[in-house]
Amino acid sequence: MIINRISKSNGKLYKVYSDERYLFSLYYNELKKYNIIEGEDVPDELVDNIINNVIFKRGKERALYLLEHRPYTIFSMKQKMLTCGYPGEVVDRIIDFLIEYNYLDDSEYVTMFVNSYCRNKSRRQIELALITKGIDRQFITDYFENNEYSDIDCFLSQYNKYTRDKDISDPVVRRKVFRYFYSKGFSTDLINDTMRNYAQ
Repeated sequence: MIINRISKSNGKLYKVYSDERYLFSLYYNELKKYNIIEGEDVPDELVDNIINNVIFKRGKERALYLLEHRPYTIFSMKQKMLTCGYPGEVVDRIIDFLIEYNYLDDSEYVTMFVNSYCRNKSRRQIELALITKGIDRQFITDYFENNEYSDIDCFLSQYNKYTRDKDISDPVVRRKVFRYFYSKGFSTDLINDTMRNYAQ
């Protein structure tokens, strides 16, 4: 395998390419250790050894370090590892490892996320946030089908704060309040019923 390009990456790493295909990133001392030289032929066995025993191991350690600081979805972890410079096939193996040992579990992530944000986000906002994080819609659907959930407490808490010192009997104010909460994903009936009851 001919190494046709070695380029300086962020920090102290160097990106290594063969036939313009990205292989991996190594530190300078590792380039020297494995005799990786631009324009030189490198045995396939050595490349496989580096991927399996250096890059994959380093990637696992990096992923576990990241998970110590905050939870990740499968999608967000994959994107993070790719951004860190790990090749796609290595990232896929790392993700498989994390899933196998329950370090990544999108179903559990949904539960944790809902519990964390149910007091200040509507169900619609929660669903959109989870989808943005790459969560499979089925996990989201399963959660809400199998757990009791209501927007009412969340809505009333926000409603009381937002409408404090506002004259809800004023049609202009009512329209403004309606648009505000509708944009947050709360239902038309919930907004109108609450305004009607509080205005009495």
